[in-house]
Amino acid sequence: MGGARMAGIFLIVAAVLSITLAVWFGTRKPKFPVTEGEHIEKKGEYWVVDVPTPNITEGMNDVQGIILHHTATADAEHALKTLTTPKGGVSCHVLIDTDGTRYVLADPTAITWHAGKSRLNGRDGCNEFTVGIEFQGNTVEEPLTDDQIQSAIDYVIPLIHHYNIPLKNIVTHEQIRANFKEAHPKIKAHAKVDVTPEEHARFMKALRQRMRAELFPSYRS
Repeated sequence: MGGARMAGIFLIVAAVLSITLAVWFGTRKPKFPVTEGEHIEKKGEYWVVDVPTPNITEGMNDVQGIILHHTATADAEHALKTLTTPKGGVSCHVLIDTDGTRYVLADPTAITWHAGKSRLNGRDGCNEFTVGIEFQGNTVEEPLTDDQIQSAIDYVIPLIHHYNIPLKNIVTHEQIRANFKEAHPKIKAHAKVDVTPEEHARFMKALRQRMRAELFPSYRS
């Protein structure tokens, strides 16, 4: 009887602990403190926080592609300050922290300042026709986390469907800068290193796997 009683107690404790951890992981807030008044909600597995940036250009984004970047900053707090400060001169549509939290800075229809001197499919000025995703961290030093990849895919798949974006148009800052330098060798433009080819390939593999698993109707490779 003693052994059976101890086993029963162990099962009860394990069940309570499991429920407690599930509740905690399901309700924990993003690492970066949210300013009062900012909208926050849980979408799927990840928190989504609206942090509007003033760094946008008047007009409508002719969305045809998606550009992947990394912040190369110490943390998301520093990245957000840069991306939302007018004097910073840069912005993006969404920043994805290492825990998968998505900080939405602008609607996909907005023209943000993420690409600079850039070229995709023979067209310069990628700010005007692409969505910019910033991953917190530096992919030269550390790989993207699984949470970053899955959260980005949650964000990207609806865009692919809505704007009929071919997967070949999901590229990196490094690629669109290299394209620009090749097309305009006399224009000074520093090379970019984000996102690394290895992490780009890893992201695209995970994206294709998710799309196949979810039987996405009509994506184009």
